[in-house]
Amino acid sequence: MRIAQITDLHMRHHLPGTAHIPRRKSRLVPDLLRRAVERLRAERPDVVILSGDLLDYPLDRMEDPETLPIGRLDLVLIRDILAGLDCPRLVLPGNHDPEPLVAEVFASPAESEIAGHRVLAFVDREGEGNVPERKGESLARFHRALDDGDATPQVHVQHYLIWPVPEVQDWPYVYGEAEALRQAIVASGRVRVVLSGHYHPGIAPRQLGDTWFATPPSFSEAPHALWVYDLDDRGFCWRALEMETGVQG
Repeated sequence: MRIAQITDLHMRHHLPGTAHIPRRKSRLVPDLLRRAVERLRAERPDVVILSGDLLDYPLDRMEDPETLPIGRLDLVLIRDILAGLDCPRLVLPGNHDPEPLVAEVFASPAESEIAGHRVLAFVDREGEGNVPERKGESLARFHRALDDGDATPQVHVQHYLIWPVPEVQDWPYVYGEAEALRQAIVASGRVRVVLSGHYHPGIAPRQLGDTWFATPPSFSEAPHALWVYDLDDRGFCWRALEMETGVQG
């Protein structure tokens, strides 16, 4: 199985302005994403995953009825660019995205069977103090997937981090329930890969038990990389594809 993951695009095109953090090149992202699609056509992945923060949406306007249609235009632009890929696309919202709009524009399934793997997407939210939470039906579905009788290997995708914990903890990137989630995943022996975003520097894949945990860097920041993973009976390998060449701004 070959997976391509792009995370934290923080795109603005129709949305005015740009990210308040200068290294996030929000207005360059459409062209960078087109370049990524061209690169990925040659890679022939089985699935392309976008793991949240698709937009650099103004957080103080999440409920503003005048801004939502503009944000929708940017999501449709992402969808149209991804249409150049001849494989399934799994697109999750992050904390910078209007979740109902992402669900409307992309309609990504909560679970898919792709290349002999169950791919499960978890849409979770931040709680008090911006600490990510997995609770309610999302948590119940997580445990059902680990405990049911289906031995098909799994891939878990979410915006927030389960493991490892970043060395720099300047923001609550990790689930409040992270330790319990990690223990359940590793004990199950069913999950091949856990893919997250949210932490912009990224964390290179690390293995616990039979499970690999990976967090790519933000696509909005140089070198504007996506990661490609290959899983087979012999193991796991990964590499970065960088879009930086020729980028200005």
